[in-house]
Amino acid sequence: MTTLLTARALMGRRDHGSTRTSGRLARAGIAALLLVVGVVGPAHSWVTSAPASRSPAGSAMVADSRLRDPARRIGPTVERPARPTPSPRPLEPAPPSDRRDAPDPFVLTDGRRYALYTTQVGLHNVPVSTSSDLRHWSAPTDALPQLPDWAAWGRTWAPGVVRLGGRYVLYFAAQHAPSGRQCIGVAVSVTATGPFVPAGAGPLVCQTDLGGSIDPHPFVEPDGTVVLLWKSDGNAKGQRSTLFGQQLAPDGLVLEGQPSALVASGAMWEEPLIENPAMLAAGDGYILLYSGGWWESAGYAVGYATCATALGPCTKATVDHPLLASAGNEAGPGGACLVTGPAGDHWLAYHAWTTGAVGYSIGGARSLRFARMAVADSQPVITR
Repeated sequence: MTTLLTARALMGRRDHGSTRTSGRLARAGIAALLLVVGVVGPAHSWVTSAPASRSPAGSAMVADSRLRDPARRIGPTVERPARPTPSPRPLEPAPPSDRRDAPDPFVLTDGRRYALYTTQVGLHNVPVSTSSDLRHWSAPTDALPQLPDWAAWGRTWAPGVVRLGGRYVLYFAAQHAPSGRQCIGVAVSVTATGPFVPAGAGPLVCQTDLGGSIDPHPFVEPDGTVVLLWKSDGNAKGQRSTLFGQQLAPDGLVLEGQPSALVASGAMWEEPLIENPAMLAAGDGYILLYSGGWWESAGYAVGYATCATALGPCTKATVDHPLLASAGNEAGPGGACLVTGPAGDHWLAYHAWTTGAVGYSIGGARSLRFARMAVADSQPVITR
């Protein structure tokens, strides 16, 4: 899925045509405007595939496969996401009863519970809540209380989590202080709720010449291979936005091979951008979900493309109109991810404004929503 107060949810989403500007202060009681000034210098696009040291502003920023404590490095074993104990009855998901702001939701199945992560809200860099039934949710805590050294506070966006080698790996977007662009970082924890500890000396993905890199989404293929999906923030520079994918190393801390461009913005309903990639296996191929349109509008919506492999090639299926659009009391749905219940039932978790209250400046919130999702003839079918 950028002017700075607290987060993409409360502070600002994209600069120069990309900023998600919010007119309100953090609900946690921030009384003064916080200024985070990035040092802007010459930059290049870097999607890292091997460890290296941190580089100064304006030079190549590459990832480091080491943790701050090398003894805590994730092992090579890749574990598929845990599933709840089988149940004869599907769940009936419901958002938190307080209708809290929950932009860009990512729901992780963690054994017999679910963990909900969102874009920064208030003082929590990565809010995380848990539930045993997708209906009753705990109060949010901060899964990432300490940002990496390269990141400026206040723009921690669109987290995604995967369990690898008995540890949990968190991917997130944050402002790269040297360049002022959004870049993707990685952190690890022994529990799903954290605290996650940043790994590496620099960002994992930092395509500064493409406007930055945001919206990381880890996807585990049927054979256990893990792929990271993300968006190059081209609209921040007046360019087209593009969704990318690249294979991760077994420990999840570095990327392997080369990035693959999957789809780019261009359809009328998608203007001025696409973002928030998510993926699922369907039949002999894959379905790539994404959001399009302006995030703070009722025109924001979810579309999809079909892909031969997790790294493409992909073909857009929703060229004329989106898959999931405003309807009833939901306005501007987006930031979708797939959740599987204990009976094999599939749900789409996403955020949406309430109709008539679109935008933070008038007191709106992007609250969590659920819709039932099925796949027929390798095509997604949404029921809400």
